Amino acid sequence: MCTSATIAHAERRGSALPTWELGLALGAASLPQYMGSDERYNFAAPLPYFIYRGDRISMDRGSLRAALFNIKQLSLDLSLGGGLPVRNSNRARAGMPGLKFNLQAGPRLNWKVYHHGESTLNLRLPVRGVLDTSGSFLGWLSEPDIQLHYRATPALKLEFTAGLLFASKKYHATFYDVAPAFVTPARPAYQSGAGLHSASITARVRYQYSDNITLFSALRYRNLTPGTISRSPLVKSHHYLSMTVGMAWSIFQSETVSRITNNR
Repeated sequence: MCTSATIAHAERRGSALPTWELGLALGAASLPQYMGSDERYNFAAPLPYFIYRGDRISMDRGSLRAALFNIKQLSLDLSLGGGLPVRNSNRARAGMPGLKFNLQAGPRLNWKVYHHGESTLNLRLPVRGVLDTSGSFLGWLSEPDIQLHYRATPALKLEFTAGLLFASKKYHATFYDVAPAFVTPARPAYQSGAGLHSASITARVRYQYSDNITLFSALRYRNLTPGTISRSPLVKSHHYLSMTVGMAWSIFQSETVSRITNNR
């Protein structure tokens, strides 16, 4: 295993880090039950993570990445996401079928538009298919965005993202349609279409507290007002706000190191 001093020195130089790491992330989050809900989930959970840094393929806590065509400015991610289950105890969906946990996966093309010093600007173009835990296909999502990375100090990294979320008619129907059988005096029938869902901005902070401990936080705001589903009776709030805070503990690290840059 790498010594802590070796890894800390590599991080400060911004030139080399362990080829792989295995650790545990402990986090707490608060977010709406679904995009458009005025009811929230608040929870905390531990999650294991694995990081691999290869010359052409790398995997971090959020994606699997491969370089394309020997062009350093282009890479391809396996973009991942998910949605929490929503029971019919949710007031807006009372009496309607509950929503199961869903998994999202698909390719994401990344273009490093600009890199200078400690700043990197990326354009990301993902497409994800959505499946719930029963195996039902819920449609497609695409969330192109612009992402700015900035290393304020050797230990402090900042990330700002602005993007638009587009979804297929099937995805919108799953979350926002109201069939005639579920109409109430306060919940009229509604049928959605494909198109823009919302616009979002996200800020993330990561701080290397010690050789093996990283602190992180994230804040995301999403506005559903410009979306095609904004008039659904199941959209009780056009303002989505999610918050996450936690720490990552790198428990095991490889003896070998990989050459990297400070910003992806």
